[in-house]
Amino acid sequence: MKSSGAIRNTVATPFRPLVVGAPRSGFALLASVLIHFAPLAPGKLDLRQRVLNALMRHLGDHVSAAIVKAFAARGIGNNLLYNANFRYVVGGPKWLKAGDPDTACFRKYIGVRGMGDFTLVTSHPRELLDMDAVVHSHSDPGLWLTHPAYRDYFKCASVRNPVGILNSAVFSLNALASEYIQKFVPSKHDHHGLREQLALYKLTDLDFFEGLVRFLAPYLREFLQHRRGYTVMRWEDLVTEPVPTIRRLGKAAGVEISGAFAREIWAKLDHVNLTQAHKHNYRPGAGVVGDWKRWIVNEHLDIARRHGLEDIAIDLGYGKFARLDESRYTPFQQQVADFIRRGEVYRECFDSDLFTFAFNKSNLVSDKFPFRRPGWREHTQIERSVFSDEALERAIWDVAENATGELNGFIRDFLDGACATPADTLRHLDALRRRHEAGLGAADPVRFVEAFRAAGQEARGGPPLAARAVSFARRALSRLRRIAAGKAETPRLVESLNGYDIVFYKGVYYGVPQSLGPVRLDAQEAKQLPGVIDGTSLESVRNAIAELR
Repeated sequence: MKSSGAIRNTVATPFRPLVVGAPRSGFALLASVLIHFAPLAPGKLDLRQRVLNALMRHLGDHVSAAIVKAFAARGIGNNLLYNANFRYVVGGPKWLKAGDPDTACFRKYIGVRGMGDFTLVTSHPRELLDMDAVVHSHSDPGLWLTHPAYRDYFKCASVRNPVGILNSAVFSLNALASEYIQKFVPSKHDHHGLREQLALYKLTDLDFFEGLVRFLAPYLREFLQHRRGYTVMRWEDLVTEPVPTIRRLGKAAGVEISGAFAREIWAKLDHVNLTQAHKHNYRPGAGVVGDWKRWIVNEHLDIARRHGLEDIAIDLGYGKFARLDESRYTPFQQQVADFIRRGEVYRECFDSDLFTFAFNKSNLVSDKFPFRRPGWREHTQIERSVFSDEALERAIWDVAENATGELNGFIRDFLDGACATPADTLRHLDALRRRHEAGLGAADPVRFVEAFRAAGQEARGGPPLAARAVSFARRALSRLRRIAAGKAETPRLVESLNGYDIVFYKGVYYGVPQSLGPVRLDAQEAKQLPGVIDGTSLESVRNAIAELR
């Protein structure tokens, strides 16, 4: 099929994307590219999953709401650091639980100004992973290939020069630090110099840097064993040759897209923040191939070699780590090298709280650092903690454990019921509501009622799934032809949530306040409308709307 705007005959097959990759490897970029393919093929969700998603869009903040309420009861409100990206049930890094691959884990980062922080892991039925348009994880590339539930998913993986990943990790600011900067750091300090100051510690404490290497190397070794099961995207290819790389991904996914549409996609993703409420995930001026050579020094490359990362880089097609010419070090590299030669660690920071929150809480082998690691209860885990008030930490953990257990009981009760037909589903929902209104429903009765209204609407709506898939395929083909011809795409209503209509238009999701009345996005500049939220993923817009509650 020659036309770049056409779709292959497999269009009737639902598009089920899954992305695996190390953090800072182009992982978020890859997922964001694939999201733009979703409207070009039938949706991946069956009736049961659609109804579950409708319920969870309203009840998915049950655990975070209980946690926030518990902190507030102890007089901790404004000093709480709990980024909106992690308050939603599926927010945060996620993976399948070791020994129980039908359970998914979600990491949340929680801190309090002046008291430190801890990572909380909640576990839920793995079906929640399909609340995201793209199932994604930093972990276990082999497991996703063998798990029967993901056998027919389109599996992609992101890779990047390992030294580039390490350099990016050193300069990245996690969500805790980002939230703290937004709330408490004067704007005059929020610039690249702040990142450099924090990175000086991470590069001069060689135990810390080695911890990053010890985390990355085993993941990449496992990936190399299973890479043939994935369509692989190199970060370097995407940033230097975005259009052919995006088109190659589209072809592998079963769609052929035009160069114009690929350029539209890249225009939205090119060196921008993709994590919404986490405002500091993207480092302005970064994202340049080979940029690590201006920051990393030879001692770091030696550590990487000792742990086998050079051999891994060669296997990935990046070649050896050439020794850096120390006479050409940048002033920053000279400063790092001087500290290392003296055996000193740079620990200066104008704000000790910021230093604490910016210390990596994950993607690091941290056995050389004084974290508490309480372990697992039935539904939750405190993974790592430097929280100063252990009694308060335990009290919050109790709240999280109970709320997670309550939510999981509700989800499993739903999953155990019959959803083969709309009539079965409606009967099941009615019984489910009555069983849980005195428990889960009592926490927020209004949201509980709204959740079942939305779920019932989902159960009743539309023609049978097979007919809808054919109709969707026809509309997708027509849409692609319009794009290829340079004509406007028609905005599509995805769902309604908390007084907003979420609309997909030209690769962007818009949250449009219903109070605006009828709005024609194809005739107006959406971002100029009052109250409109936009994002490259459905989850990001949902999270932003939830944050406004």
